[in-house]
Amino acid sequence: MSKPSILVTHPWMGRGGSEATAVWTLQALQDDYKVTFATASLMDWDELNEAYGSSVDPGKIQLIRARRLPTVDNARKLVAAQLRWFERFCHRIAGRFDLCVSSYNPVDFGRPGIQLIGDFSFSEEMRKRLYIHGESRFCHQETFLRRAYLWGSALVGIRKRPLRDRRDLTLANSQWCVGQLEENFGIPGAPVIYPPVILPQAPTDAVRDPLGFACLGRVVPEKEIERMIAILEAVRERGFPVTLRLIGSLDDSEYSRKIGGLITEKDWIVPEGFLTLKKKQEVLASMTYAIHGCRIEAFGIAVAEMASMGCVPFVPDTGGAGEIVPFPELQFATEEDAVEKIVAVLDYPDKAAEFRSRLAGEMDRFGPDVFMRELREHVLRFSGDRTVAGASPASDASPSKNLAAIG
Repeated sequence: MSKPSILVTHPWMGRGGSEATAVWTLQALQDDYKVTFATASLMDWDELNEAYGSSVDPGKIQLIRARRLPTVDNARKLVAAQLRWFERFCHRIAGRFDLCVSSYNPVDFGRPGIQLIGDFSFSEEMRKRLYIHGESRFCHQETFLRRAYLWGSALVGIRKRPLRDRRDLTLANSQWCVGQLEENFGIPGAPVIYPPVILPQAPTDAVRDPLGFACLGRVVPEKEIERMIAILEAVRERGFPVTLRLIGSLDDSEYSRKIGGLITEKDWIVPEGFLTLKKKQEVLASMTYAIHGCRIEAFGIAVAEMASMGCVPFVPDTGGAGEIVPFPELQFATEEDAVEKIVAVLDYPDKAAEFRSRLAGEMDRFGPDVFMRELREHVLRFSGDRTVAGASPASDASPSKNLAAIG
């Protein structure tokens, strides 16, 4: 009997948490299913496996390069339009598979599928409601041009149905995400499947900078890098000469240039850029603390990764980060609150070792093995012992036939 066929999708593979979910989704399914992966970006499997600690076998994955809109050559260009165009592509080919899985945010496949929610950037209303810097760029400001662009983007795509009407299995990545889905999309009680986090243990004899902080993640406005810098600068003014290792790519975007300008003025901040998994872990093992600034993070893979490596993270008390770091002493509401809580820990250095020990037991639930096991269970439960309702019979079209020509 041939293996059931599964389509896994991700609009554009950059370097972030959603990409980790995508590659571990592929690894979870590659041995038991005939897996096809659709994306608009170029793929370097060796680089992705090195970055995320995965072992995806390209020989077990049928790759489909979705067509891109003219001029689009990266994930930051014409985002809304490209996402709608990609969804149109996925909708067109979905009937050729027994099951469809979106590894990053909802795709209307035209039949029931599995949706892994990573964040709420797919919704314009949610973007405006949740993202503190949602209108920091001119192109995101509420203008006639913005409205015209979104209207045109909608024409590029398919006619989308509300999430609550699709009979999909929607999987949240945190309890905070569950609440957002219920309150804003009418989807109650979505199951939670935490994203996969590499959980290595730092060497027990690791030499840590007693005042060293790490910050890990993409350098984008919603991560609020400048907020973290301001917090640590205030801590330094309180007499603690803390330092910061900023792990994340500074590209040619306006926000990266802004952060780059801030960093050049401060010799206590070291921009590490994007690091391989091994080098990233070496840096984290040398830091005692970590800081995270995003207030609306649906989960926060970077937080779990830093905590797993023995860094003691200070995180906002909103969003999903608090589920990773469930200690009020390490959660802050405002910049002033963050400064006070950081100083309270720095005043008693032994507290760092205590929190490190307590955090170690909290991280086990976020490992890739847990993610893969739970995802396979959801796939089996959703599909049962039959093809998913709405799928075309496998004999109608094989996913390996003529897919390169579909667009």
